[in-house]
Amino acid sequence: MVGDADAARIKQLNLIHFTEDSIRYYKGLAEHLGVAAKYQLLGNIFSGQKIQGMNMVVPAVQGRMGNLTYYSFVIEPQKLLKIAYVLHRNNANNDLMPTYQRLIQKSRLTKIQEFVNGGGYFPNSLIISVDTKGKGLRFDLASNNNQLENSISKLGLLHLPQTYQSAYIIDGQHRLYGYSDSDYAATDTIPVVAFVNMDKGDQVKMFMDINQNQKPVAKNLRNTLEEFLLWDSKKQEEMGAIMQMGAAVESMIQASLE
Repeated sequence: MVGDADAARIKQLNLIHFTEDSIRYYKGLAEHLGVAAKYQLLGNIFSGQKIQGMNMVVPAVQGRMGNLTYYSFVIEPQKLLKIAYVLHRNNANNDLMPTYQRLIQKSRLTKIQEFVNGGGYFPNSLIISVDTKGKGLRFDLASNNNQLENSISKLGLLHLPQTYQSAYIIDGQHRLYGYSDSDYAATDTIPVVAFVNMDKGDQVKMFMDINQNQKPVAKNLRNTLEEFLLWDSKKQEEMGAIMQMGAAVESMIQASLE
């Protein structure tokens, strides 16, 4: 147990102290995430430090939702992973309270990774809060010729922070980390809705609103849709076979007439 005097000295010397809780957390995280666990570790160790040589400027749309300004854009998962941080409910993150995210499920992550590596994709947006330490985000508006007249939304270039632990993932941690060990991490883009300097309490509220108001597809409807997809796929295969057979018959008829 580190006393107050030692804790103050550690902070003064800009050192990182790993408690037993921290070690257990990162060990468990590595078992669940594999190599992707490094992003949480780096985010903790180098929080607020600049990541050298990384371009974090993206085309974006600025809009408003409720009383909040947000930015909508797409970005390569490989880039977002470097600045992302998930506030997992764990004693290792007590200094970042309130924390609200469940630890990533290994079985679910494995399925998502297989889905992504098979060419699958998720069209719904990740929700993040960008932490700029109160400085705001630089947003270079496009020229007036490229803006839509009388529109609340604005087009421009958004400059995301080039720092570790600057993008808190409110919704979509599994989708993001599904790209962590994928060949598509640098070639795919994922849609993101980003709020700026959102209070932790507001993050918790948004997390709860998203998860409480989302309803899974009813089992009966899911079975019906799966049957439709299977039937449609089978129908396409049968149509393909019929067309091939028709072409073969036509060729035989042509050959007999020659």
